[in-house]
Amino acid sequence: MGKSKLLAVLMTASVLLAACGGGNGSGPNAATDGAASAASAPGGASAPQASAQTACRPDGNFTYSGSAPQVAANNGQLAVVVVPTLPAAYSKNRYMTVSNAPASSQVQQTGGAFTTLASSAAATDCLGLAKGAVTEIQGVGSDVAIGRWNQAMDTDGNTYTFAQGVHYAVGTPLSLSATSGALACTQLIADTVASDDSAAIGTLGTATATLDLATRSLNNLSLPINLAGTQYALTNSQSPLNGISTTGQLSVQSVVVGHDATQPLVAVGYSATLPNKEGIGGVVVLQCQ
Repeated sequence: MGKSKLLAVLMTASVLLAACGGGNGSGPNAATDGAASAASAPGGASAPQASAQTACRPDGNFTYSGSAPQVAANNGQLAVVVVPTLPAAYSKNRYMTVSNAPASSQVQQTGGAFTTLASSAAATDCLGLAKGAVTEIQGVGSDVAIGRWNQAMDTDGNTYTFAQGVHYAVGTPLSLSATSGALACTQLIADTVASDDSAAIGTLGTATATLDLATRSLNNLSLPINLAGTQYALTNSQSPLNGISTTGQLSVQSVVVGHDATQPLVAVGYSATLPNKEGIGGVVVLQCQ
């Protein structure tokens, strides 16, 4: 959970419960290749391993806000970014940044909401929505969908309020062919800026960045945030594509998705700790061209 040039805010009213369940997903120090995680699991990425994730697929009582098309897999794989906005003691390192995760390990509902997210086929590498709401469901064609679990309980046993939650972006993995030049990236869709202590929610202004095709990095990322009527600026000078960058109190997670390598999309997850120790987070999808 990471850094910026910001300040911070607000009232507090925190709600969350911890219970049993779950191991780590793909955290800031974990490998970003879902296939590597699957290979280390007993039986590799076989169908029996996917069935071992049934604990992350409860028949919950879900509600939905928004909609998105079904996301298209690429060779049976999906790219996944997950950002939990919960105090660290409860988030159980469920940050996922995976450019190739098994599509069979994710669950997308008919209306577009994802209710199970996984970084590999291993039984410990998944997180499910046990009950509650998936809000701000949005998509860009069949290329990517985003949303946020809130006022909910997950399969780790955490409950969270409207101002907390688990942010996700799931998209079609895309390989970049060009090896030189740069593309300008601008925000297409984003979800709410959530608060780990339930203080308040905010909005993301127009995020921008530059995709450097030579270094395969996302450069000069700007994330303007309005939180309780106060403006803050989160910036990151360089972060690897399909990877994680932590600079001070700001962490940036990214995966390249879409169907057109000349106009790729980049799904970005971000999390930051403000000077008052309040944590915030969200997801945003950038169009690069």
